[in-house]
Amino acid sequence: MAKEICTMNPPSRSPWIGAAFRALMSRLRGLFETYRQNKERRDAFLTLLRLDDQILDDIGVSRAEVECAARLPLRSNASDALAAKADARRKG
Repeated sequence: MAKEICTMNPPSRSPWIGAAFRALMSRLRGLFETYRQNKERRDAFLTLLRLDDQILDDIGVSRAEVECAARLPLRSNASDALAAKADARRKG
């Protein structure tokens, strides 16, 4: 007796599923890349804490401002926050 071979075609996928998946993966890659860049920038930013207070004063920031900006979440740009705080302090 001959065996029957069942050949079923897989269900066809809508073309938008592949496009949506590629868009999702692209978005995730972008988020991870942004996180990685922010982490690198934050690590570089933290070198300011190794400077003495006189040098920080010459730069125009205080140690407290640097420490406050360093505690911000990684999605925030600590350098921009520090510049804004320093500008606000200088303006009064």
